[in-house]
Amino acid sequence: MASLRLSSYRPKHLAEPPGSSTDPGRRSLLRGGVLSAAALGVGASALAAPAAQAAGIHGQDVSGWQGEVDWAAQAAAGSRFAWVKATEGRTYRSPAFDHQYRGAGDAGLVRGGYHFARPDSGGPEEQVDFFLANGGGWSDDGRTLPGMVDFEGYEGLPADYGLGQQEMREWIATFSSRYREATTRRPVIYTNYYWWRDVVGDWTPKNSPLFLAAYQDAAPTRLPGRWWAWELWQYSDSGPFAGDSVRWYGGEDSFARFVGEKDYGAEGI
Repeated sequence: MASLRLSSYRPKHLAEPPGSSTDPGRRSLLRGGVLSAAALGVGASALAAPAAQAAGIHGQDVSGWQGEVDWAAQAAAGSRFAWVKATEGRTYRSPAFDHQYRGAGDAGLVRGGYHFARPDSGGPEEQVDFFLANGGGWSDDGRTLPGMVDFEGYEGLPADYGLGQQEMREWIATFSSRYREATTRRPVIYTNYYWWRDVVGDWTPKNSPLFLAAYQDAAPTRLPGRWWAWELWQYSDSGPFAGDSVRWYGGEDSFARFVGEKDYGAEGI
């Protein structure tokens, strides 16, 4: 099957090169975001995108590209939550997951794991089970985020991973159903407008929270599939927080429901 042509959106969450989680260089930090303002010798105000100035609940996502994160500094800068990369495909587990996840929790952030989906590398059930066995679960303790699954292109592979549109929809739906059966929660779906448009099309899995990547100053209004609203907006990969900076769409009450409710109803589907 021919590879689909996508926009210039840059894949964000691929597996890290060997050693990056224990000895990240400046290039790795810049690729995935900044460790902290102090780490690069600049002030937080210089890193903050206009979106970061908006009132609301802000957080971040990180992976092995960030290595050792100063979580106390993240909390002091205003981060309230963090997704930490746990797994990719059916065999890769981030070596940074344990210390990043534990560190975020110790600093008082609500935290959860995320999985980079590889539809070319094992079925959705197998990948859910691997994710759950390696940090992707959920509990109603008020401090654990539901698992997030990342759908986007992978460098060097066809954008559609060799699947037809209906096959991709079935893969996503099966992943979501399997995760819900195991945890009582539907996973958060991370994607960008262009990949979903070109690979998945005019379809969205039932009641699935949208985590939308869109690096722009104003809140995004162009949405993928059949979503009519986003829950989470990834607005920057260059600060103010380590990794990628994220904004929650609503206020304290809606965020508390999102974190704690088994039957949480997604805002935009």
